Amino acid sequence: MKSKLTIVALLIALCVSLYFVRPGVHAAPAPQTWEYKFQYQCDEKKANNLAADGWELVNMTASGSGMTTAVNCAFKRPK
Repeated sequence: MKSKLTIVALLIALCVSLYFVRPGVHAAPAPQTWEYKFQYQCDEKKANNLAADGWELVNMTASGSGMTTAVNCAFKRPK
């Protein structure tokens, strides 16, 4: 009976030490933060230059109509 109590006590001590001795293991990771860039009248060359600098295209919209249509782009990258 005494050996069973000893084993249980050792298991409890091990669990407690694993939980409290390594607090970083239980911490939630920091959320990813982003920076954004909006490019008006975006064309393929501008988009490729921004992509080369680590920017990811996330949205494109057209503004205007007919011959005055312009493409606007939104980019993001990790901060």
